[in-house]
Amino acid sequence: MTDGVETAEKEFERWRFREKQLLDTIADLDEEENRLEAELAQVERQVTYYENLERDMKGAIRPAKLSSLLTSFGRGR
Repeated sequence: MTDGVETAEKEFERWRFREKQLLDTIADLDEEENRLEAELAQVERQVTYYENLERDMKGAIRPAKLSSLLTSFGRGR
């Protein structure tokens, strides 16, 4: 009967050890998820910034119209 108890205790300890490993892995995954979410948020902020910058630059730097080019060339004479 002692062998059965010892075997059960060893099995219990193996399962406890495995449980601790799994809990540690879950904690590591939670940390990694938080890190990746923060990184994703940073990328989203950068995308928004560059989209706004592109829009603003398109508004500020418009291609010259033909009429304004002709006028500016005419002044140079």
